[in-house]
Amino acid sequence: MFKKLAQFVFVAFTGIISVSPALAQDAGSQIDSEHSTARLYLASTKDPGDNLNVGVARASGVINLSADNSSAPDFDFTIYPADKNPSPSNSAANRPEQNQDFTVIAFKSRSVEPLNDDTYRVSGDLTLTYVEREVSYDPTEAYSGPTYGPPVVVSQTQSASFEFRRAIPSGNPANAEWIASTTVSGEDFPELLNAVSSTDWPAFVADERCTMPSNPGQADFSGPSCTGEVAELADRKDLSCDTSAMVGEDFSGEVCTQIAPTVIAPDKGQTFSAKRHHENTDPDLLIANEVQIQLHLLTTGSVYSTFAAAGK
Repeated sequence: MFKKLAQFVFVAFTGIISVSPALAQDAGSQIDSEHSTARLYLASTKDPGDNLNVGVARASGVINLSADNSSAPDFDFTIYPADKNPSPSNSAANRPEQNQDFTVIAFKSRSVEPLNDDTYRVSGDLTLTYVEREVSYDPTEAYSGPTYGPPVVVSQTQSASFEFRRAIPSGNPANAEWIASTTVSGEDFPELLNAVSSTDWPAFVADERCTMPSNPGQADFSGPSCTGEVAELADRKDLSCDTSAMVGEDFSGEVCTQIAPTVIAPDKGQTFSAKRHHENTDPDLLIANEVQIQLHLLTTGSVYSTFAAAGK
């Protein structure tokens, strides 16, 4: 009896040892929303370099990496106004639309093509969720402006491709820095162009800390005192600004001159065809017909999941 029991224990122990190498762990590396940004630009196919940075949004989500960092990563992230705080683990496509009252851009990768050791071409679904209001006009003598209907939450999805580059290769895949960019045509995704151009993107403040004064009841109380580092908008490329060498009593600040055509947002009712754009006769205006997204993502920490290597 004892001999049979010993044989059973030996077989069981051997089985555990043989299965262990077949188990591994995947790491879900969290995107740090306190320091990860998405710069949103309006641009024109006529001159993509003369773009206009209309906002710096916040980014959150997860980048999934293999246990040994050997296979291509998987990207799932969300872009949203910097003063909002949606769940960092859920993309906009997974949240109920009725709970969404601000513009959100979510991306879920479907295929990843390695270009070199630290650069990938990532294709997937770009989902826009935004709030829209119907506008009615009453051209009568008592007309006082347009009348807006109740807000309606709209969600649209289009395919998109980003090029991701690991800026600082690291032995620890959980703490990495990623740079990515994409350009989305307004003709292919007009809702994105309208939403990006019409959304009021608040300032992005990293490490913001606010404290209330000890005596908030005073007459000169102006709210809490906040500190942090503001991510400034990129300088406009259509202007050149200089400060006069002579600063006197009549100094009024920088003097700016226009050196390139100005990028402006299109009207919502306007078509976004390149033909219409290139026929624009005003040389000082470029009608935006594409959206450029530039990502700077910092990841921190990992959530590991165990899987069987044979069934991965």
